[in-house]
Amino acid sequence: MQQRPTLHHVSTAANVSTFTASRALSGSSGVSAETRERVISVATALGYVPNQHARSLKSPKSNVVTVLTANIANHYYSVLVSNLEVAIEVEGFDCVTMDTILAGEYSQTRENRFVASLMAQRVAAVVVTYNLSDANMAALSGWGLPLIFVDCPVPKGFEQYSSVSSDSFQGSKDMGLHLAGHGYKRWAFVGHTETWSTRRPRQAGFEAAAEATNCTVDIIEGRNSSATAREAVTQYLIGTPRRRWPDVLYASNTVLLHGTLQAVNRFNVKVPTDIAIVAFDDFEWAEMLNPPVSVVDQDIAAIGKAAGAFLIRELKQISQGKGEEVILKPTLRIRQSCGCGCFPATKARQIEIS
Repeated sequence: MQQRPTLHHVSTAANVSTFTASRALSGSSGVSAETRERVISVATALGYVPNQHARSLKSPKSNVVTVLTANIANHYYSVLVSNLEVAIEVEGFDCVTMDTILAGEYSQTRENRFVASLMAQRVAAVVVTYNLSDANMAALSGWGLPLIFVDCPVPKGFEQYSSVSSDSFQGSKDMGLHLAGHGYKRWAFVGHTETWSTRRPRQAGFEAAAEATNCTVDIIEGRNSSATAREAVTQYLIGTPRRRWPDVLYASNTVLLHGTLQAVNRFNVKVPTDIAIVAFDDFEWAEMLNPPVSVVDQDIAAIGKAAGAFLIRELKQISQGKGEEVILKPTLRIRQSCGCGCFPATKARQIEIS
């Protein structure tokens, strides 16, 4: 097996001491331009990669930002992280994710292990996308790590941190009012796990629209995965007489939308003529489905960019210890799955409730 090139190999090939080679590769002073260029050229030719772990023992500084996620299968996270990376990479920081969902279930043990690892590795900052346990929140704060909260509220007592989110309540309410304009009276909400902070405002906004328009809402617990949502919706439809099936199903995220679509396909349901289907969060292939899916678009890219801007501010220590809250306004992306353009005899009207 070929031996991995070490700093000793680089220094020998470049005919310098290991001390000089180390300073040349790290960009430190005291090395001539000619020597630095020769060392870098030799290191590149040998395929030498610096030992970042060893470097971290010498310096507490890190260029790694970690995002704690809750179900990386959700399209939301891929868009969030990619836009976050664009914002922080120009400042020399890298981004990694750690997912606390295992086999569709949240794991406190994984969260505990991840938090301990973050502190041991001296990461530069942490992006929190769900409610951490009190103990882990206290631990991260106690270590003085910069924290940014995305799509979840800053815990009470930690107001020095900033947050970025969307107005899930208003977005869901707007969608409900649009559905009421179609004349739908029986609604069903397929929700993700109640412990996630985004669940309650999405459900509450939908229920507020139903109450204002004299509609009813059944609650289906879709939990954390496509499979659990598929099973939950399937059992709901089996247990409900067909004449009492909902006029519309509203999935609280794209993972649950996938499971919901799988479930209705089992019953040969035609969307939207039999049941309209809508969801929270837009996604690239929403317009390619048959019919295209109407959604609440919270502009995940904008959330990622805003979170990145907050991170850079924290990492440059110009926040002055005062947190800010940014709440973005969602937009309805109306397509055909809600019934728009599919019922020539009727035309949906947006109902406005103050």
